[in-house]
Parts: sequence; structure tokens; C-alpha cells
Amino acid sequence: MASSTLGIIILVVTVVLYVTEALPLAMTAMISSLAMGLLIPEMSISNIYSGFGSSTVMLAIGMGIVGEALFRTGMAKKLGNAIVKSPIAKNERLFIAGIVTITSIMSAFLSNVGTIAMFIPLIGVASAQSKGRIRNKMVVMAAGMGTAVGGAATLVGSTAQQTANNILMTTAGYEEGLSLFSMSAVGFILIGVTILYFSTIGYSLMQRVFRKYNEEEALKVQNVTETVEEDFSDIPQWKATLSLAVLLLCIVGFVLTSFQPFKQYLDIGVVALLGATALMCTGCIPVKEAMSEGVDWNTVIILGACTGFAKGLDVSGGGRVIADFVLNLFGGPEASAVVLMIVCACVTTVLTNFMTNTSLAAMMTPIVIQMALQMGISPVPYVIVIGCIATNIATATPVGTTAVTMTLPTGYKYMDYVKIGLPLNVILLATACILCPIFYL
Repeated sequence: MASSTLGIIILVVTVVLYVTEALPLAMTAMISSLAMGLLIPEMSISNIYSGFGSSTVMLAIGMGIVGEALFRTGMAKKLGNAIVKSPIAKNERLFIAGIVTITSIMSAFLSNVGTIAMFIPLIGVASAQSKGRIRNKMVVMAAGMGTAVGGAATLVGSTAQQTANNILMTTAGYEEGLSLFSMSAVGFILIGVTILYFSTIGYSLMQRVFRKYNEEEALKVQNVTETVEEDFSDIPQWKATLSLAVLLLCIVGFVLTSFQPFKQYLDIGVVALLGATALMCTGCIPVKEAMSEGVDWNTVIILGACTGFAKGLDVSGGGRVIADFVLNLFGGPEASAVVLMIVCACVTTVLTNFMTNTSLAAMMTPIVIQMALQMGISPVPYVIVIGCIATNIATATPVGTTAVTMTLPTGYKYMDYVKIGLPLNVILLATACILCPIFYL
């Protein structure tokens, strides 16, 4: 059996397991990565676990510890109080719109994963202190999806567009690559669409999906409330101040990693680990609690294993077969520029819902560059569409973008993302298909 065929079979089985939740998501991700590594001869065995050493996984671990330190020192309580007392916290719909606005704009200039990692604990505190006005599940999912979409607005917002840009820069005649705001015209419009969605249709959908709190979730809310009401008077104020200072320094560090000479010595993973290490060494959070409470190992396994799965689909040729098949239905390299762009956006968005966006950008970018060159046109518009836009609007599953994956600890089911994220995904894709040819062709 051809490796490409085997890769597609593994993809189909993985999708079925994700949708049915016959196994925990982390197990499905790990099994799919193992299957690719053991059954696809073109894939190195080390690729099964190499994703666990990625900067994204280190970011999730580091910022999880930083977020936990904010809780344990009482600083999260103070920040939560400030959010709850703000005007937007008087109404849940307005609060969601405000949080989506803040997180999406921040993620355009910072790490989108770092942004959601910082806001998840703050949202939890605000929810616990709101006396039922604000439901944690309602806000966190919206914030995660808003953060993912916000990452599409600039070159530094997500690693997917940085990956695509690196590939573009190896193409003769396009060594300068993309600028910081090459994708911003459409990216910021998509942010606006996302905010509007969660203020209207999305809010109504979430009310129906999350209308019943089960006993487990009620217990979680109770536990959060008890944490919020805990007395922090015995904790030195300097620890709370230091926790906040480390958080702010991490934000600065995320920005600096995009510029020379800092990018030679730092990446988002290193910055997050530096912050976590500083807090553990100063006693702001004990090492044992940092590892057990600060790190969500379910998310870590999904992030690390998805990379191996995506690598297998790439090196087996299965991803290329899928892309070529769909594109050939519309004329392949001989298709019109507009049709080719729309098809590329659709294929990339669908595939991103089941692969990491960075890996898919690495897989799709060389394909669209060659297609554009064969048609005698610039590949830049297509790199922007598939590497910067389409790979960041996959909100229909929890595995498409890392920012959405990091909302899993809140207690969502796979189908929760489908019910709420799929309509948004379709709306964003339709908007991108209309606007991208207008702005970039």
C-alpha cells in the first residue's frame, strides 16, 4: 500500500476518533502520531515525539506555571476584581465581546498562545467573582477562538505565517518576504467579524450548548470560588508583585522575539520558561505545585503529538494527494487566479481543523508557490491566504489552532467546538474568500 494512502487512512480514523470521543483526545493524538511514525516508512521514528520539544509546547508549560503563580500569590484575585468591577462585567454578552476584542487585538502583536494562556486564569477568577453573571465556559471558548483569529492580523501573531514566510523567502525573487502588516487588511476585518459573531449568533449558540451545568462543572466553579475567597494575607506582597512583573516581562519578551538581535537568542518557549523558572526559584510557586497544578498535561500531549501526526501526513504524501485532488477538481494550475485562491483557502482551512496550523503552512506553502509560478503570477497573495489567513481561522475543532487547543482544560467536549466553532469557521472562510481576491490580486 502506498504511503500516501496509508496516511489518508490514518487521517480518516483520527478524525472519526476525534469526533466520537471514543478515546480521550490526548490518547487519540498520541496514537495517531505513533501510527504515522511506525507505519509510514518515510517518517523518522524521532518525529513521533520531536514535537514535545517545540517552542509551542514549552510556551504552554511555562505560561501555565506563570498563570498558576498569579493565583497562588493572590494577584489573579486582584486582577479579577478589577475586571469584574469594570462596566463590561455587568452583562455577560458585553463581557464576552470585550474579552474577545482584547484578546484578538493582543494576539495580533503578541503570541496568540501566550495571550490565551494569560487570560484563561483571569477569566476564571472574574467568572467566580461575578456571582453567576458570567459563566466561565461561555467566555473561555470565545476568547480562545478570538485569540486564534487575531493571530492572523500580523506577521508576528502566529507561527504559521512565520513558517510560510520563511519558505517564501527561499523562492528566487521573493527573498524579502512579507512585511509585518502584509495580511492586516483582511486580518483585522476578520477580527471584527469574530467580535460581531460572539456578540450575536455565537452568544446564542453558546447559551444553548452550555445551558445545563453538570455536577462536575458546578464543583469546578465551587472550587474556583473557594480559591478566590482564600485568604492571601500570609503571602508577602512582593510575591504577588513579582508574579505580575514576570507576566508583563513575558509579554515584552514575546514582542522582542520577533526582532533582531533578540530572535537569535530567544523564542516564545524560552521566554515562557524563563518566566516560570524565575517564579519557582523565588518561591512564588513551589516546584511540585507548578508541575501538578500549573501544567495541563492533557494539552501538552495533544500539542506534542499533533506535530508527529502532521509530519506523517506531510512526508507520506497524503496531504499533498488531498490538496492536489481538490485543486484539480477546479482546474489545477490552469484555474483562474481567483478560483485558485478560493480553493486554496478552503482546502487549507478544512485541513487545519485536523492538523497543526504551522505544519500545514509548511506543507501547503511550497505547493501554492509552485502553482502560482507555473501560472506566471506572484505567489505572495497565495502565501498570505494559506499561510496567514486560512491557517488561523480553523475554529471548528480543538486541534486546529494551538490557542483553541489550550481552552480544553475548561472542560469542553469535542462536539462543543463543532457546534459553536463551525458556523464561525464558515463565516470567516466566506469573508476571506470574498476579501482576499479584492485586496491581494
